[in-house]
Amino acid sequence: MSVPTEQRAEVARLYAQYFETLSPESAKDAQALISDDVHFIDPFNDVKGRENFQRVVDKMFEDVKDPCFQILDLAWSDAADLCLMRWDFSCTAPVIGFWTVRGVSEIRFNDQNQICAHYDYWDASRHFYARLPVIGWMIRKIQKKASI
Repeated sequence: MSVPTEQRAEVARLYAQYFETLSPESAKDAQALISDDVHFIDPFNDVKGRENFQRVVDKMFEDVKDPCFQILDLAWSDAADLCLMRWDFSCTAPVIGFWTVRGVSEIRFNDQNQICAHYDYWDASRHFYARLPVIGWMIRKIQKKASI
């Protein structure tokens, strides 16, 4: 395992803290930590740039109630520019109600020690789409058929 620079470790810690304390009032607080060309991907979005990152965060507050992140772990890969952040997310969403999901984010840093990429990995099929009316039934049936 490689050791990140102190500055990158501090940025990762502040970024994790940003998500754990995220509110509509603090939504813009990540701007100093991310690069102008930050690339954000999750199962619903693939956007580039600070403004679009901010739009994703703002839309989350429009779409769900009481979003909450709990950061479980921060780990560094052999490449000191890659931090893995394991988290639990919960909220109340229209149609599906209370919702919780565990995921991992791949966080990459540029040469200026800013976050230049944030890729979220979580099972949207099982934890989101399978809970939707109509298509949820079909997805659960496919999952059951594919499992042992």
